[in-house]
Amino acid sequence: MTTDELLAFAESLARISAAGGGPKAYASHLAARCRAAVLVEDGEWHHLALAGAADRSVPASAREMVRQAERDEDGLAHLQLADGSHGLAFPMRAGDAELGWLVVLGLDGLPGRLAPLVRLTASAIAVDLVREAGGAKGRRRSFWERLLGGSYDDAAAVRDDAAARGVSIAPSYVAVAIEVEGLDESGAVRQLSDVRKLCLAHLHHQSGETVTIERAAGFIFLVPAPLPADAQNVVLAATMLPKHAAKVKLDVAIVGGIGTRGGDILDAARSVDQAREALVIVRRLFGTSRVVAWDDLGLYPLLHRGASREELQTFARRTLEPLRAYDEKNHTELLRTLSLYFSVRQNVKTASEKLNVHRHTVFYRLRQIAEICNRDLDSAHDQLALRAALAIDALAG
Repeated sequence: MTTDELLAFAESLARISAAGGGPKAYASHLAARCRAAVLVEDGEWHHLALAGAADRSVPASAREMVRQAERDEDGLAHLQLADGSHGLAFPMRAGDAELGWLVVLGLDGLPGRLAPLVRLTASAIAVDLVREAGGAKGRRRSFWERLLGGSYDDAAAVRDDAAARGVSIAPSYVAVAIEVEGLDESGAVRQLSDVRKLCLAHLHHQSGETVTIERAAGFIFLVPAPLPADAQNVVLAATMLPKHAAKVKLDVAIVGGIGTRGGDILDAARSVDQAREALVIVRRLFGTSRVVAWDDLGLYPLLHRGASREELQTFARRTLEPLRAYDEKNHTELLRTLSLYFSVRQNVKTASEKLNVHRHTVFYRLRQIAEICNRDLDSAHDQLALRAALAIDALAG
């Protein structure tokens, strides 16, 4: 193997490291390069990653093969497989400590030419394992950081890496971002601990553990939400947190935001972004002691980030669709009533005359609209969302 080939391979490993690394990513890269199966096991021969197996028969552990194999002076083991193919195994080291083994199985011909690639990959994985030196806690922390940083390409890769790190994950999550205001410098650690305990006591689901990610003056909680109804329960529980804090007389104020539930584990990162954005908006518009869902902020997230035309139209459709669907199913005129109600400056008498119905009918329709849209028509914030949706809808034709 030429020097240029080795340099190119080393550079590719560096790119994987910069993107977040992980035993699975390195194993997949080496497997594609060697056209073989790659097995990664830790110092106690526990599975960390497997790639390139396809229809090959791969043992649950390479422990016995490695122990029985001949090794060179650097520790590289040459394996002879039962099907006549070859294999290589190289220890992943940090100084004198042996962190595990990188094993390549199913090589055709002489494997010696690929030995430098195996050594380089083993060293790269060792660096990752050292970086996660906090044991199980470090592996968990690194996994969630990679997930929220967008390091995984698909949900299967997330599940594989979680299993390799011993991390139990739910199918989907709802993120809740909480910040604490009014911290006393001398008692900040205790106050944050009290808030964390309070939040975990109310943000939970029987299907799995609520993940806690610490931030400077607060936390991000990832609450398991396997079903849409679970997400609704998270929203209800999170919005009640300031009241619970006041009830137990915590001497701080809580402000927060709640993200939406996605279809799979990859959407957890988006839910976190939404929760953090909602927190910023809530603090600026409502002050402290409020926790509000991103979905309930209406137009504000779009105004905050500077939405595109497509995003505005999507917002309008999402806001008005419940009324359209109800009108179509029940042959009513709720959407027309709402538009007319706003156009006559919320004058029920004038609206009833234009609609040619009794004013009590208009009142009844308005109550229906508020219930169907989950909006308070007396709230300036909810009015803004509905008025904007109607205007965007009209402009879109």
